[in-house]
Amino acid sequence: MRARISHTPPVTLPRPPHWGDDAACQKSPNPDLWFAEGDDEEAVADRQEAKQVCGRCPSRSLCLHAALERGETTGVWGGLDHEERAQLTLLPSAREPAPTEESADGPRESAKTA
Repeated sequence: MRARISHTPPVTLPRPPHWGDDAACQKSPNPDLWFAEGDDEEAVADRQEAKQVCGRCPSRSLCLHAALERGETTGVWGGLDHEERAQLTLLPSAREPAPTEESADGPRESAKTA
């Protein structure tokens, strides 16, 4: 039996839109701004410029959310640098249970009814 070979390309679906498609950084003439390292004047100025571009970006919140989910440790994402994102991750998550109250004698036990 002979293998059947198609001469027409397979039908493919277009890629769905991604939040990064409309990101302001995609249009930047200097993509290195977002990954300026160090504390010298030029690096600080580059990060500030990147944050200004992020400030007017329609994808800012989605970008920040994605960076937090991935645990990005470098660069400016969603208008925040690594140190600023680290401060956000120290806040308790809304999904985490509230800590139990403790008295000076130890954890509070719920009263049981008989």
